[in-house]
Order: sequence, then C-alpha cells, then structure tokens
Amino acid sequence: GDGPRSDEATEGAGADKDLVEIEMVVEDEAPAPALLPAWREQIDEALTPFGDDYGERPAARDVALHYAFLPWKLLYALLCPPAGYAGGIPCFAVALVHIGLLTAVVADLAGILGCVAGIPDPVTAITLVALGTSLPDTFASKIAAVNEPTADASITNVTGSNSVNVFLGLGLPWLVGALHWAAVGATPEWAQRYPDVAAAQPAGRAVFVVRGGDLGFSTALFVACCLAGTALVLYRRFVAGAELGGAPGLKWRSSAFLVALWVAYTALASLRFVGVI
Repeated sequence: GDGPRSDEATEGAGADKDLVEIEMVVEDEAPAPALLPAWREQIDEALTPFGDDYGERPAARDVALHYAFLPWKLLYALLCPPAGYAGGIPCFAVALVHIGLLTAVVADLAGILGCVAGIPDPVTAITLVALGTSLPDTFASKIAAVNEPTADASITNVTGSNSVNVFLGLGLPWLVGALHWAAVGATPEWAQRYPDVAAAQPAGRAVFVVRGGDLGFSTALFVACCLAGTALVLYRRFVAGAELGGAPGLKWRSSAFLVALWVAYTALASLRFVGVI
C-alpha cells in the first residue's frame, strides 16, 4: 500500500519498529521581480483608482481622492524603485532622500510664510513646520489603526518618529556643529557673537553654542502634556480595555482630549515665545 514501509535489511532486528523513508523537498524562494516590469506595474497601479479593498470597484469618494492625489502618486511611482526589487533597499534609500527634501521645502516655505505674516520663528516652528512634517505620521497611524489587529503599530509609529526627531534630528546636527567648531577654532565673528562663552574658553578654542531661550518652559510643558496623554492611554487600557476603538462616545472624547492637549501646548508655548507669559 501507500503507508510506511519497513527496510528489508533491518526488518525483524531489535525492537518492533519500522523505519520510515521520508523524502523532503525544499522549494526555492520565488525570484525577485524584474526591475522594469515591476516599475511598469507600479506606475499602472498609481494611475488606477481602487476601492477600500484591493480589486474592489471604487466609490465616488475613492475616485475623487485618487485624482486629487494623482500627481503625488504618479511622481513617486516614477521616482521610487519598486519595493519588491533588491529586498526593498533601493526604494527605502530613495524614500529617505525624498523625505529629507520635502521636509526642507516645508520648513523653508513655513519660514517664509511666518516672516511675511510677522510670526516669530519659534511659533512658526511649533505650528506650521510641526504640522507640515507631522501630518504624514498622522495618516500613517490612522492607516495602521484601521488595518492592524492591535494598537501597537499606530502608537509606536508616533513615538518612534518623535525619538528620531529628538535623538537624530537634534543629535546629528549638534555633533556636526561641535566637530566643525573644534576643528576651525575661534573666529572673530564667533567671538563677537558669543563674547561670554569666548571669555571662558582658552585662547583660540571655540565650541558649538546653542542658546536655550525658553526651551526649559517648552520642555516642561511638553512633558506635562505627554504625561496627560500617557494617563489617557493607561485609562483606556485598564478601564476601557483597549487603547484604540471602543464605543463612539469614548472614541470622540479621547480624540477631543488629545487635540486639546496639542492646542494647549501650542497656545501656551506661543504666548511664552512672544513674551505674554
């Protein structure tokens, strides 16, 4: 029959056991898609409107959103290599470059708008620049909250982005600045700009200087808002049973509370920057 077969050379020897012949077949992984066909498919997908589920007939809202964002979709379909090519490394590298360029453009445009409107640079930074650079994280968290079975992806997306902004976004420029001034040394312009710091340094030595200003107040206010947001997450975890979702009333109250924290932080920090408080 087709059942296990005994090896005739050892049949009857030792304990009453049969030797089973097992043949294992290991299938090769599917080959990576060719670059040009995959790129062409990526462009076709960017030009085609889809519904909420892939392959579903798009509704009028889906079609309207598709054509509203078509220039951006087509631009990145043309400029970014396919995600399935070469393990996604080229796509990831090009996407990082695009993010850096777009962030620089948003920061410059926000700075120009703030200058024209007479808004101080710190206020521009925590309002216009912050909104322009953080809205992509908001949309990414929303998509993760809808598609993922847990709240991990949507929450860690925000915390991970903030950690990159603080540790890398501040640390890397400050490291480059410190190395630059350590190599260049004191210049007449540097000594004139920071006379108190220059007086405390040995002759010819310069250090990278960043004035704190109202950073202490802003940081303390931010920490207080973070603690309030963390308390909300813990409340939802242990009382409501879930960090995200739940009854409509709970969802709206949670959203309103978090938006109120952002408004309070922005308003109080802005008033501090302009000298009102």
